[in-house]
Amino acid sequence: MTIKSYPFLLWLDQSLAYVSNENELTEMCHYSGPDEGICIYRNGQYMTRSGETIAPLSADALTRLVQQTLVQEGQCCVSKLSECSVEDAFKLLENIR
Repeated sequence: MTIKSYPFLLWLDQSLAYVSNENELTEMCHYSGPDEGICIYRNGQYMTRSGETIAPLSADALTRLVQQTLVQEGQCCVSKLSECSVEDAFKLLENIR
């Protein structure tokens, strides 16, 4: 794995997770292949776990993904969430860990 830095958001299996260290990453990726999952960094950069840069999600797509993840975590009122930035996604997901 080529991980640039921690923390980052891991987009895996159609949900996002806040990853703050290598142990969390190992635990989250236990059942996935080495090329599965996208790392989203605070600076807006999207990379595969092997280090390849990819195009970022649109703000609308990122918002839907954040909403879906929050619902899976039992959060309510997520439909009120308007378009969120990468920084907004970090703030929202960091607080539900």
